[in-house]
Amino acid sequence: MSGTADSEDRVNMIPMIDTFLFLILFFMLVTKFTPDEKAIASLLPTDKGQSSGASASPLPKEQVNIAIYPAGMQKGYQPSQYRDQMSEAVAKGSFNQSVFVRIGGADPIEIKGTPLSEQGVGSPVMKEQVAMLHAYVAQQLAKFEGTAPLRKDLPPVIVSSFSGLSWKYALLAYDAVRAFEASHGGGKLNKSNEDLLNAREVTFAPPRIRNYSANELGNELYEVIHLR
Repeated sequence: MSGTADSEDRVNMIPMIDTFLFLILFFMLVTKFTPDEKAIASLLPTDKGQSSGASASPLPKEQVNIAIYPAGMQKGYQPSQYRDQMSEAVAKGSFNQSVFVRIGGADPIEIKGTPLSEQGVGSPVMKEQVAMLHAYVAQQLAKFEGTAPLRKDLPPVIVSSFSGLSWKYALLAYDAVRAFEASHGGGKLNKSNEDLLNAREVTFAPPRIRNYSANELGNELYEVIHLR
């Protein structure tokens, strides 16, 4: 008799526990937490500053790209294919012997490296290569001449040379750009402080980060070759 009475007085808690679990799950799904930053931003005006609705996204800054990469390499390949082409050229001993120099979307010109070595200093072949690059740079940069009153207001020139190549190619391109600017800026850049302040920006592309990918060389070649 006592066992039967105890079983009748016992309360079944399982349905109540299930109900609480369902309620907790419901509130977890429908509750949205607002970060403090979003709450603060909702109090700020939306028609001023960088969050203004006038422009949906910032326009990329206009610049003139000079791409320098191994001669013979063309657009349309994948990074792994460029890596294989480079490895093949290194195995044949032809890598770094000549390069393509291209400005913007123009056709590239080929510059041979041997006349630019120490043995070729002052030789007619070296002078021919330098003159050819200077003429090419002057012709292409003339297309980007605008109506800006000062040279510093023109689009900057960025020299992007594949890092596996000799620095002599990048320096030669930089010298050609400076020669063009000197002819349009009223004299050499070191003539006065005003020349430096009003000079057009001519820089090298930032150095690459190495050893984070086995295909880094192929990726870099792809990016330089496809620069516009």
